[in-house]
Amino acid sequence: PHESERSGRFVRLVNTECGIHTRANHPGAPHGGVLVDLMVTDPSTRQTLVSKSQNISFDLTERQACDVELLINGGFSPLKGFMNKKEYDSVVHNMRLLELQLWGIPIVLDSNEPRQTGEHILLKYRDQPVAVLEVEESYIPDKFNEALKI
Repeated sequence: PHESERSGRFVRLVNTECGIHTRANHPGAPHGGVLVDLMVTDPSTRQTLVSKSQNISFDLTERQACDVELLINGGFSPLKGFMNKKEYDSVVHNMRLLELQLWGIPIVLDSNEPRQTGEHILLKYRDQPVAVLEVEESYIPDKFNEALKI
């Protein structure tokens, strides 16, 4: 075997276990195989999304703003938004997404306010609009179990 294989580092991206689980079919492919781009560039589409929030807003912490940014620009590919309960449980218990890609940390938007399914919320950071979130599901994560397992 090659020296780097003996020391435990992968040298072949496609034929390694890592390549199988990320479904990468070429070097440099994003996790999951497809780069998720959630950026809305059209001004009228942006305005339509903002108006759907009906003045309901949520002020992001710096950490939450970073998570939103990574979701928007594809840094958290293949995620297309914050994790729902099934995805969250899968990551906490198996360290994998539902599609079996490796994923070590749940990506959720913590809030103390109850939210309704279908509700549109304008996410702001430092009083600047960042994104519009459509609530798919609202649940209480098991932070104690999460801390034990992750």
